[in-house]
Amino acid sequence: MSSFSCSSSFKKIRWILLTAFAFLVVVGCSESSEAPKAEPPSVSVITLESTEVRPSRDFVARTAASAKAGLTPRIEAEIREILFREGSQVTDGQVLVRLEDTRAKADLQQAKAELVAAKAEIESARKNLKRGEDVAGKGYLSDADLDKLKDRASAATSRVETAGAAVQKARIHLEYTEIKAPFDGWVGKLNYDEGAVVSPASGPIADVTVTDPIYVEFQLDESDYVAFRRAGRGAGENIASTLSLQLTLPDGGVYNQDGKVSFADVKTDAGTGTVAMRAIYPNPDAVLLPGLYVTLRIEGGAGASQVLVPQVAVQETIEGKFVLVVDNEQKVSQRFIKTGSRLGAMLATDSGLEAGERVIVEGLQKVRTGVTVSPVQKQVNRETGVLTNSSKPIKAGEAEQ
Repeated sequence: MSSFSCSSSFKKIRWILLTAFAFLVVVGCSESSEAPKAEPPSVSVITLESTEVRPSRDFVARTAASAKAGLTPRIEAEIREILFREGSQVTDGQVLVRLEDTRAKADLQQAKAELVAAKAEIESARKNLKRGEDVAGKGYLSDADLDKLKDRASAATSRVETAGAAVQKARIHLEYTEIKAPFDGWVGKLNYDEGAVVSPASGPIADVTVTDPIYVEFQLDESDYVAFRRAGRGAGENIASTLSLQLTLPDGGVYNQDGKVSFADVKTDAGTGTVAMRAIYPNPDAVLLPGLYVTLRIEGGAGASQVLVPQVAVQETIEGKFVLVVDNEQKVSQRFIKTGSRLGAMLATDSGLEAGERVIVEGLQKVRTGVTVSPVQKQVNRETGVLTNSSKPIKAGEAEQ
């Protein structure tokens, strides 16, 4: 009896355990089959736009002063006084340097004294000649003696002229003891200090430059120059008047003044095969200094409408350049494109894209062709390439904003 009861109890416990295990297996399988699907990857997209793109060329250029003059002494003398501050602005005729003038003043005084003596001598010679002519008319003076009086008067006249020239020269030398600014501009670094003895052979004491306007010098390939000139002089001037110039500074900023092409050399450089060219820019705030390396972009007067794509969206393989496009079903496809000129942070496309299409600019490493994505609309700054938020994520089938 006892044995039968124990066996029956054991069977009931085993049945309960098997039933519980089966229930757990069924529940586990049910939960596994209902696991949520993975969310599509989020990417940032830009809606492409078209704009007029004019043909352009970029040149490495360098700024240069539109006028430059050295404050070179014209006489040998000691520098007595410096009347300017290095790097300051000066005006036309302003006295910048005074040289020791003691010797120049002495030379002028001596020349004036010699002129006085020469004038006294000519006065005496003229009086003697007048008397001689009166006496000779009465037969009391020979022709030879009269000729001598005439020669003395003529020589005295020459000495007056010589003395007068010496006075003028001495006066000019005295004026040279003051070195003045030749025009409005900026004065540079001093090469000599007060007390130094300078002369014409010493070189300039400092340089004065004009930076408003300022020149931008660059080199044009000789083949392009010949093509430009072949159109004729008049046509070339008309074309030059329609060109648009843009100057990019060393810090990456765009200069806010408009320039124009002002000069083309009449010969080519045999070593480089280029022609020296020059543009001129206003520089009222002295932002540009002579000697800066800048980028000069020259654009034509008219262009064609082209789609712009951000540079960050463009990838490249051995087959060429491509972008990842997101269609209206939010699926990714690869699109090979041909690019043209660069405009700030954008590239003009010659083929492969149309305005209104969306390209991926962030999250490129997370997707591949055929994948469905969750696009987030962005805006791009065409000059800097900085991306900013535009709207919430776009759902499948939604129209573009």
